[in-house]
Amino acid sequence: MNHQMIILLYAFMTNSWHNALAAEPPSVTKTFAAAQTFFANPERGWITHRFSDDIYDVNSLRSSVEKVSLLLIKIDISAYRNSSHIGQSKLNEIRSVLATCRQQGLKAIMHSAYSWDLVLAPELKNLETVKAHIMDMKPIYYEYEDIIVAVEMGMFGPWGEMHSSYFSTTNTALFYPIKTSALREVHATYMSTLPTTRSVILRTPYYIRQVFNSDIPLSSAEAYSKNPKARTGYHNDAYLASSSDEGTFDYGWSRAQELAYIGQMTRYAFFGGETFGTPNSAYNKAQNALAESKQQHMTYLNRDYNPPIYNAWGTAVKQEFTRKLGYCFQLQSLSHSKEVVPGGILSFSLKLQNIGFAAMHLTRPVKLTLDNDKTGNARITYNTTLSVDPRTWTPEANVISIDRKLCVPVNIKEGVWRLLLTLPDVSTRLQSDVRYTVRLANKNIWNTSISQ
Repeated sequence: MNHQMIILLYAFMTNSWHNALAAEPPSVTKTFAAAQTFFANPERGWITHRFSDDIYDVNSLRSSVEKVSLLLIKIDISAYRNSSHIGQSKLNEIRSVLATCRQQGLKAIMHSAYSWDLVLAPELKNLETVKAHIMDMKPIYYEYEDIIVAVEMGMFGPWGEMHSSYFSTTNTALFYPIKTSALREVHATYMSTLPTTRSVILRTPYYIRQVFNSDIPLSSAEAYSKNPKARTGYHNDAYLASSSDEGTFDYGWSRAQELAYIGQMTRYAFFGGETFGTPNSAYNKAQNALAESKQQHMTYLNRDYNPPIYNAWGTAVKQEFTRKLGYCFQLQSLSHSKEVVPGGILSFSLKLQNIGFAAMHLTRPVKLTLDNDKTGNARITYNTTLSVDPRTWTPEANVISIDRKLCVPVNIKEGVWRLLLTLPDVSTRLQSDVRYTVRLANKNIWNTSISQ
């Protein structure tokens, strides 16, 4: 690894890492200072859009002011309206853009559509062919599972925004919603096409209620499973535009009802989108934008649409979005054994908090390493993976405590050891890449010079 968070720990320690009971040695406590630094973190934050055939200027995204690490890839499949399958050249183009993301330390959300202009019913009229086009992507979803965070459902209507479609309730006029039967078929196709670790993100919460025939939002008991409801999120491309967000909520529920539903669902499911409307209007004013983004647990927001709205928020609010979109973990304190004899017990209690808008929605390991920092003739490390799930570190969880008693080996060398905490990517392909490791919002703990 070359991507640790460092916590200094003075002891004689580690391995044979299993729970054990013994007399408690004296302990010490270290506190951590919060950092206001901006940095890129995987799977969250400001997002920018690129078409799969025009992936320009991505090598500077991570170092941009907004520290972009997430790309929404727009896939234009208009050329295949009359084809039973998406052509191999387009599929190779998609593979190429995902490979570029991997090279640049980026992750991606996918979004396919048959039109990128406001036209009525741009898609082909055979739903089975629409479903076949979705299934054409299946090998890519598995090949690039490490890079693809989620897929916006798209497919229906202009821009794939799921209105004004041949499959709308009224297909002779713009802006009518998609029929429930078509929604369910396409949603089911995505569920069978995507890896079970990945989600599909629908355009409105109403559509989610229709797909599952339920007004009850995703619960904690259903979360983190392979269940389709646990793998379904929501995106809003008219965020904060009006009381109904330009029709996003215009299905018989009030805005307050919609926000209550979304606020529960998105504790465990993706929410993102882009702002729309007149700067400083009633809903997109700075303080309301902050409040609703926190309430709706926003994970990603389009950096490039709409800048006048962001400019009206002012620098301080935009910076707060840069820090808090998605998860933002911050260490508070560590209590640990001051010294441990060989074969003894290392006891520690680590406290942290998620100060971001949202939870982490993809699983990743939490690893500990004991490291002798080359104080002897050879580099020695001991490693373990903790049985914790950082997806449960939600903003509502407040202070999270990780308490462990670990047995160190009897043959450990005496000296000063460092205890390192790492949250690498779950993919073995990316685990050694610092760009895909979660960084915590604290001062003087981030270190990328360690390699194993």
